[in-house]
Amino acid sequence: MDISKPSEVLHESQLTSMQWLILVLGALVSMVEGFDIVVIAYAAPAISADWGVSAEKMGLVLSAGVLGMTLGAMFLSWIADRYGRRIAVSGSLLVAGLATGAIIFASSVWELIALRAIAGLALGLLVASLTPLMGEFSPLRHRMLIISILVAAASAGAVAGGLITAAFISSHGWQTIFLYAGIITLILGVLIQLLVPESIAFTIKRHPEIALEKVNRTLSYIGQATVTHIPPVSDTVKTESASVTSLLTASRRQATLLSWSAFFTGFVVVYFISSWMPQVLSNSGLTQEKAIQATAAIPLGSIIGTMLMGYLGKKIPINKLIAGGFVFGTACIFLVGSMSNDLGQIPYSFILTMLFFIGVSLMGAFSNLYNIVMVIYPAQIRSTGLGWAAGLGRAGAVISPLLAGLLMGLGVSMPVLFILFAVPALAAAACVWMIEPKELP
Repeated sequence: MDISKPSEVLHESQLTSMQWLILVLGALVSMVEGFDIVVIAYAAPAISADWGVSAEKMGLVLSAGVLGMTLGAMFLSWIADRYGRRIAVSGSLLVAGLATGAIIFASSVWELIALRAIAGLALGLLVASLTPLMGEFSPLRHRMLIISILVAAASAGAVAGGLITAAFISSHGWQTIFLYAGIITLILGVLIQLLVPESIAFTIKRHPEIALEKVNRTLSYIGQATVTHIPPVSDTVKTESASVTSLLTASRRQATLLSWSAFFTGFVVVYFISSWMPQVLSNSGLTQEKAIQATAAIPLGSIIGTMLMGYLGKKIPINKLIAGGFVFGTACIFLVGSMSNDLGQIPYSFILTMLFFIGVSLMGAFSNLYNIVMVIYPAQIRSTGLGWAAGLGRAGAVISPLLAGLLMGLGVSMPVLFILFAVPALAAAACVWMIEPKELP
């Protein structure tokens, strides 16, 4: 088999049964990751009632996991680029599982905060290492779709986790939810370590001198044809450090800054929509039940939009698809904002439809930002690139709800507020449009 670069080692379209198993495991991990991130929000009312926790302290509990994820994605992602994707994924799952399960023994708010921060650090590393691991086991022809499905699985995990928590929390208690979540996370960590080999692209880029035997062993394990040689790797690639400075070299600086900006502005608008939409709908005259049901149309649309863009990415440049999604989503936000004072007078089916299309377009575009980062960075710094983009972007998630609350306090009307928060969506579209979706040396 004649190959000239790591992406050609795997058959460009063939998926063997073992590759399917690896990708299904990855999707399950993504679902658990999505649930682990939001489980504390689902359990917050029960914790507050059980322990008498004030709103201020519960805010610290909720923020601890998000802060941990941000720091983990930015400052621990180098582990996956230096020591391997598999060890990073399995190790982060084990740590997150232990920290999540240990909440059953927590007896104070501060212990809860510490455990959520530890779990957040591990989940931040997981976000930065799972996508490259699964992407590098995916055939090139289907890679964008598979990564999109992986990201969508996290949303599905959050939705499924909410339904499970709602069904069991009253009868089993909130601590038991964390125990079960921790056990499942631990089991997946063990399965990843036992069943998933190290990424072929990582092995070639980081250990080319001993890669041929390892690569062929992996290819045989997953049922693919072995190779007679591996692509040549330059000394620069072999020794390049997995650090933020590698992301800002002359050839990568523009794409890196644009991707950071796209993630930041994307997080701003996404967290505004997800944080305030139930309140906006309630204030507009909808019942609380209908407001929650209508808001749920957004993540449902997100799952569909994320996978649809991943599929279309085989035929249309992914940067243009994402930019188009942000622009269409902006139009939907303008429309909802213009009607926000009179939503109670508008047919409920129309509201559901508009929120569903916000999910398909805006949320689908945002989720596919991960595909852009996967494309532009080479294997030896891919997790670092993804970690810094997602980590810095989360600053937008922190700022967004606070800024919206401040503007509301200053008397800004809801239509104007929606217009203001539509601007970051257009900024994200512009940033992504300027990123050329090709690997940068």
